[in-house]
Parts: sequence; C-alpha cells; structure tokens
Amino acid sequence: PAVAVREAPGKGMATFAQLRMRAGDLIVRERPAVVSRLGQPPDRRRFKALPLEEQKAVMGLCDAYAQGAEGKTLEGIVRTNALPRGLKQEETVLCPLASRFNHSCAPNAEYLWSESAFVEEVRAVRDIHPGEEVCVNYFGDAIRFPTSVRQAHLRDGFRFDCRCPVCCAGDAASDERRQRLVRLGEEILGCADRPEQGVRMAEEMLELMQQERIGAPRTVAQVCNDGFELSLLVGDPSEVQYWAHMSYEAHRLGWGEDYEMTRRMKQYAQRPPALASTRERQASATGSSRAGAASCTGGVRAQGAAVGHSGAAACSAAPDGHVDDGAAGRTT
Repeated sequence: PAVAVREAPGKGMATFAQLRMRAGDLIVRERPAVVSRLGQPPDRRRFKALPLEEQKAVMGLCDAYAQGAEGKTLEGIVRTNALPRGLKQEETVLCPLASRFNHSCAPNAEYLWSESAFVEEVRAVRDIHPGEEVCVNYFGDAIRFPTSVRQAHLRDGFRFDCRCPVCCAGDAASDERRQRLVRLGEEILGCADRPEQGVRMAEEMLELMQQERIGAPRTVAQVCNDGFELSLLVGDPSEVQYWAHMSYEAHRLGWGEDYEMTRRMKQYAQRPPALASTRERQASATGSSRAGAASCTGGVRAQGAAVGHSGAAACSAAPDGHVDDGAAGRTT
C-alpha cells in the first residue's frame, strides 16, 4: 500500500507515505462504507449489514463529540468524518481509510470525489517522500485565511487546535500573504470591465499560493479558470493559450486526462476559442461578455466550489488529523 496508518507522538493516529509519490499520484481510492444525508442520522440497518471488519474500521474512527472513548456513537463518527458526496452537498460519504488523513494548512494531498466511479480519492498535490505524513485540507478555501482565523475555524468546527508547521511558525509575512489572497479572490470577480488587471491578479494569486504551499489542483484550477476567462476578454491569443494550458495542467493533476474539464482545457490550449471582439469587451462592463467567457469553462466557480469537513480525521486532537468529480474539505 502507498500509505500506512500508525501512532504519531503527540498526534494520535496519522497516515504516512510508504512510497515516493509525485504530484497527481493516486494515494487512496475507496468506496464509502456509509452514505448519509446531511443533518440526518446514518441508516443503522445498512451499517449492521456491512462486513464486521468494515464496521470495526468505522467505529475505530474519531468521534469529536464523544465524552471519552466509551461515549463514541455512529452518529458522532459520521458527523466528525463525513465528506460531501460531490456537488450533492446534501449527501455525505464516510470512507474509513480516507478519514484517517490529518489536516494541514499546507497540505500535500487532496480529497477528490468521483461520482462516476462512486469512490473517494486522495491524490498527492506535490511530491511526497517515504516516511512523510500525508495531510489534507479540511476546510476548503478557508485555508487562505490568516492563522488566527484558521485556528478559530478549526477549533469551533472540528474541535482541535491546529499545530501544523504553518500554524506553529507564527509567521506574520505568511498571514499577510494569505490575507492578500483572500482580497484578490474577492476582487477578481469584479474585473470583467478591466480584464487586464484581473489577469495580473490571477498571476499574483498563483505566486502567493506557491509561496504558501497551497497547491491543491482544485484551488489552482479555480484561479487558472478565472485567468482564462479574463484573458478571453483581453483578446490576446498567447494569454488565452497560456491560461488554458495552466488550467489543463491543474485539472490533469487533480482529475486525470479523461475528466471533461481536462479535455476541454487541453483543446482550448491547442485551439483557443473565439476571442472577444472590441464590442464584446466594451459590453463586459455589464457582465455579458464575462458570462460568455464562463460558458467556455462550464461555470468554473461551481466546479471549484469548496465545502468544509465535519471534524478531525484521526482519533486525536491532531494538528495534521468533495463536489462532483471535484475536491473539498469535510462537512461542518
């Protein structure tokens, strides 16, 4: 197996790489043991019908809402560990092994749900060495916030204090970069009437994300798709091809060559769609041209949307403890 779950000093359970993995490599591919509707208790009859070993694996997970180890319940375990079933955010899935990955604010892996295969995947977002802990992001785009906000979010929603390297460093410059990311992410949405400025914002966002080791394909693809849409409005063929290629690479790493958006952006990188005319660029001030550009990406914000996770992955107050064919954190 690519990973092994074992005790880690001061953390409880953690998941470690046993093999060298490169960005985009598949780490885990797992069918859910429990499927539930958000806010409703899991079906106990279906749970009891699972093989005994699978029941034990589920009940061995953390219940962040239990008063001591003896107070664990199936409801609490599902609430703590459930992941959203793709874009069907009213439904959740629980996968025993995928639930064992701890959180980090600079994760080296990412959750991805595949509705077509009905599996949860965990993929590397950067190179991982044997013996290195494999960590994911529990709360989607909230990872862009500064330390104090992230800590409060994790404490309130997941009931643990994050002690990942980023949080422990207490780096004021890191907080400033992440605050800048948040501002740019908001401002870029209003750049349809000034697309050149929006493209520069997208470039800065990618640079900041690289500095902060935020490299999840979902997050990168979201920014690249914005850059692609805005470059269509700018009307520069080389810019369009550049952003289409960047989006293609992000989708390829996260979802593979067969994913619809991967194929679409590869096609656009080779043969860019019709560029916005001068009249269309003028019309962009009303948002109509941006809507046309968005049609090329199929609604990039929707495909890149994030949700949170419902608790700590492993049974510990550990520092390093999903959307249709998309990625996400845990449900809260």
